[in-house]
Amino acid sequence: MRAWAIALLAFTLLPLAATRVAAEPHRRECVRLTKQIGRYMDDVERARDRDNELWENATLQQIDRLATRRARLCPQYAHKDDPTLRRLAALLGSAAKLAARYFTFGAL
Repeated sequence: MRAWAIALLAFTLLPLAATRVAAEPHRRECVRLTKQIGRYMDDVERARDRDNELWENATLQQIDRLATRRARLCPQYAHKDDPTLRRLAALLGSAAKLAARYFTFGAL
């Protein structure tokens, strides 16, 4: 009798646990995607330093694909993928490079 009760309880609770796990986003996947996006952002800077437009464009497209996937899987990151913020960050990066060249008299 006890074995039947345990089996019945297990078969009742197992589907509930499976739906809860499926409903939660994969935290490790979110972290992995965020790290990949950060690494590719460094590659964009490297491509810009080397004046390689093909590499830069391909890397930006990969970042967009990763950001779209991350926004779909991890809703907490969806607001960080705003294109306006991305353009502002690129503008600030360009301004920082120009300022470095200006204040070092072209040494950088």
